[in-house]
Amino acid sequence: MGSEVRLRSITITGFRRPYAFRAMLGTLLANDLAGWRILIQVEPSPVAEDFAAIATELLAGHDHDLVFNASRLGIDENPLRLIERAFAEGSELNLYLEEDLLLAPDVTRLASWFEQNHRPDWLCLSLISGGCASAGLLSNADYPALLFAGRNFNSLGFAVRRAEWHGRMRAAWAAGNGFAYKHDGIRTGGWDWSIYMLLIAGPQLRTVQPALARATHNGRLAGEFCTPAFHDRAFADLPTYDGKVPIEDYRLVPIIELPSVVRRHALLWQEMTQALGAISVQARRLAAQRVSAD
Repeated sequence: MGSEVRLRSITITGFRRPYAFRAMLGTLLANDLAGWRILIQVEPSPVAEDFAAIATELLAGHDHDLVFNASRLGIDENPLRLIERAFAEGSELNLYLEEDLLLAPDVTRLASWFEQNHRPDWLCLSLISGGCASAGLLSNADYPALLFAGRNFNSLGFAVRRAEWHGRMRAAWAAGNGFAYKHDGIRTGGWDWSIYMLLIAGPQLRTVQPALARATHNGRLAGEFCTPAFHDRAFADLPTYDGKVPIEDYRLVPIIELPSVVRRHALLWQEMTQALGAISVQARRLAAQRVSAD
């Protein structure tokens, strides 16, 4: 009997920035895409048709499909419906991407490793280490093969299995109540914060993270929430794996055993995650007290 064929998908959302979409696909094509189905869902805009032309040009010969939304779904609902579609069509593992990312040439290989080596406490694979809305991302070019399990999350690409999507992630995303309070005390929200709050509330859950980033942001001038000033603080000169150093095997290491320069940054993020949880609990309590007083 032959080996079991497991269906894998890549989902990509797009809106208004076909030039970023072209650049992202250029980096995705450096990956091994055999066995991956690429699903693209584009919001309506005057340049929506440009996405189709770019996909037809660059993805010729690859299993892909692009659809246009009849009306704008928004930054939470559009990716939710697209990921739901991927799993409904039989995918066992989905790699979620957005149009304004630039990718390492091993993201599909790393996602496959994540699936093959999955542990019960792993919620997903993050393509970059560091939490939402922070310029303090962890990425060290000296350790391209190193991975560790942490408790933070951000939106710059992730891979999730069918089981964790249906069992945990989808409900948190779809609930639409993922508001949180950032390190500066300002209230925020969105699907990425919903997932981050899931990790904060579930101390047994982990995300697998690379010590050297596998994605970076490419939306400096037209990001939905990322201003040019924040983009420069967070992503200017951020090292990402470029494939020049061959990686025979990925190495998953407990945080406490990481090299010092990586360990200290990872531990700081553990503390940040704990602090964000405490800030959110306190802020929610104060908000409830104000409502009661009124």
